[in-house]
Amino acid sequence: MTSAPDGQPTAEAEEAVIAMKPLKNKVAVVTGAGHGIGSGMVRVFAEGEMKVIVSDIDESAASAVAEAVRNQGGEAIAVAADVSKRDSVENLAQRALEKFGSVHVICNNAGVLVGGPMMEITQDDWQWLLSVNLLGVVNGSQVFAPILVEQGEGHIVNTASVGGFLSFPNLAIYCTTKFAVVGYSDALALELAPHGVGVSILCPGKVNSNLDHSDEIRPDHLANAGGKSDELGDLSDGMDPLEVGRHVLAGIESNAGYIFTHPEFREIFEGRFQKILANFAPSSE
Repeated sequence: MTSAPDGQPTAEAEEAVIAMKPLKNKVAVVTGAGHGIGSGMVRVFAEGEMKVIVSDIDESAASAVAEAVRNQGGEAIAVAADVSKRDSVENLAQRALEKFGSVHVICNNAGVLVGGPMMEITQDDWQWLLSVNLLGVVNGSQVFAPILVEQGEGHIVNTASVGGFLSFPNLAIYCTTKFAVVGYSDALALELAPHGVGVSILCPGKVNSNLDHSDEIRPDHLANAGGKSDELGDLSDGMDPLEVGRHVLAGIESNAGYIFTHPEFREIFEGRFQKILANFAPSSE
């Protein structure tokens, strides 16, 4: 990686990735694609004549999305995967390569939510969200990145959230995992850019998804719940996942570092960073 003395990437490193255009006939793997944002990505990719591997821990949901794509004339297969388990993600990659021979885009999108007062959430709550929201992204990136690097092109989209920059009451674990996804993905982008592989961080706001029903797929061995998955309230009036998918496709095509879908958060972001800058020590000059 080419870096300046202060550790920041040089223009050479930033420009090493050439945006992937066109994406027609490219192969995309999307996790958490049985519902919500993931299903939106899949449908938009398929509309753009990409080949898609629809992955979800809920095999029936993944199969339904893949079948819908095929019924519209697209190419898609469903593969059940638990992103918290490295061997499951490795199997996902193997299935994708067996079917289509290559992978060009990997969207590490699977995620869950637990909310509640900090003093009530449990160790199991922490372990569950860290294993899916953070280690799921790490597993997907580390399994697929070598494939993309070897072929000299590709793109990784890691789903964070506006909660990867902004903290909210009763969402301590969720925001912690999403802050971590942002930090991990920023570092990953610097490492992969010289190899022709781009990384985008998806940071949506409220989306019509099943995130508020995460408890339905909570594993038995992490069942000691202090928090609940409906902390965000009803998400049905959130952004249509198809619209999110269109933002993602445009972000991949332009090699965007960040993909923001909800412009109403811009002013809040500006206020946060102004507050941070205001707390720097005055210059001695």
